[in-house]
Amino acid sequence: MSDLPAPIISLVGFTSKEEIATYVEQVPQARFELAYTMSASFLQEVAPLIEGKVVSAHACCPSEPIFPNFASHDEAVLTESFEAVKRTLANTQAFGADIMVLHPGYVTDFSIPAKNGERQRLLADPSFEPYIGITEGAICRSDYIDSEVYQRHSAQATTQLVKVAALAAQYGVRLAVENLNPRVAYLFQTPQEMVTLTQASEQIYLCLDVGHLFIASAVYGFDYLEAVKEILATGRVVNCHLHTNATSKKDGRYSDDHHSIDRHGFPIDETICLLAEAGANLVLETIEEPLYNTRRIAELLEACRASG
Repeated sequence: MSDLPAPIISLVGFTSKEEIATYVEQVPQARFELAYTMSASFLQEVAPLIEGKVVSAHACCPSEPIFPNFASHDEAVLTESFEAVKRTLANTQAFGADIMVLHPGYVTDFSIPAKNGERQRLLADPSFEPYIGITEGAICRSDYIDSEVYQRHSAQATTQLVKVAALAAQYGVRLAVENLNPRVAYLFQTPQEMVTLTQASEQIYLCLDVGHLFIASAVYGFDYLEAVKEILATGRVVNCHLHTNATSKKDGRYSDDHHSIDRHGFPIDETICLLAEAGANLVLETIEEPLYNTRRIAELLEACRASG
């Protein structure tokens, strides 16, 4: 492991230019992932601080009123989604990055609001109720991915993501599809789904979100670390989102907290060594303690180097 990847930090946890400036002062070698929460004006404001240091962008960036929904069968929603992605791709290219992270789509034909409150109201639609296993968080039943409605939208998303990947390539950008939470309306939750997706096109890459995968392992009962290995074995993982959550099947908690990387008994040591060996970008997508997490991951990487 002589060429371990250096950590990158998502800007999702930063709310001001001053916070970013302080971080850059403390971590001069900092590299960044643009976040879907960043408005066009905020991007313009902080551009001088991050210029030449951006390696990826999380769609939509600049932020949009919607999240793209490539699983929709509504042509208007698909058109809206493609236009939003084109703006993100242009922005990704402008910042010199070559990876666009994208949520793959949703189990509905509706347009998906970017604002959390509006999105939660959508999840309260009666059409999702039969598939809810845990009411808090609208966590899906373990048989949800086998349902007809899930499979129909999954097939549509796969078809459209092949087109998105080809579009991204025209900008010199790789599409990295992110595995999502085990929540009703969310697609691509399990390792096998991610493996199958890569078989649809050689231009489709993956963003492995370990926090999301950990929640999914609790709902579906698969071994988390084996799932990490299974996804990495595709050779398509170019980006990894690192964060932890307070998920506990024993306590009935399935939360997507984006806490610091060594919280809640998460197997971070084993996770980091597996990801580092794969050579993918390691992106801290935590919403707290940016400097602590940066230093902590550097320690973990050094420990991997020493053991490997």
